[in-house]
Amino acid sequence: MENPCNLYPQMRPEESFQFACQKCGKCCTNVLCSVMIESLDLFRLAQYFHMDVAEVANHYLEAVTIEGGAPVLLLKTQGPDNACIFLKDNKCSIHTSGAKPRACRLYPLSVGPDDDLKKFLILNVSGEQHHFQGRSYRVQEWVAVNFRKEDRDYIIMEYRAIHECGKIMRRIPPERENDVIFQMLRWRYFMFDTDQDFMRQYARNMALLKRELEKLV
Repeated sequence: MENPCNLYPQMRPEESFQFACQKCGKCCTNVLCSVMIESLDLFRLAQYFHMDVAEVANHYLEAVTIEGGAPVLLLKTQGPDNACIFLKDNKCSIHTSGAKPRACRLYPLSVGPDDDLKKFLILNVSGEQHHFQGRSYRVQEWVAVNFRKEDRDYIIMEYRAIHECGKIMRRIPPERENDVIFQMLRWRYFMFDTDQDFMRQYARNMALLKRELEKLV
């Protein structure tokens, strides 16, 4: 998959930016097929709602296949303005829950690894000028608050796993595409017990995913 760090302007940690939430809900409307939910996001949502990960996915997410045949989960939208399914009365209903997806917590910034997975790059992912007014924030402080150690560890492991799985997938016959999608969804998103440590389960699941993909070659 293309590294999103190549698509947006980068910011330096020592830079400052202004940001003020207007509580207007505009950031959370017209988001059809645009907010990707990662495995760790889904796990935290399941813990918050006290639901199985598959139940959360069924209620709030939808699966789509991106270039290369890899499936991802996106937030469902609602209403004529395609608002985020968690937007209620123009406010995020999970804002203070600890389960808010990484993409939303970091907005209007984002963070991703460089191509060598040796350092994280900070990106400006908002094109709306009205976002950049109000209180001034240091980039590194914003990232420190909204990009946890578990997030950092997960992202590195995720990028490495997807790269390794991609090499296997290129050897799988095209007629096995549905089997690939099933295995990718199963092991990346659904085979988790919310009472157990996420990272240990994720590492196990990625090893099992690679094994299952090899069987399809």
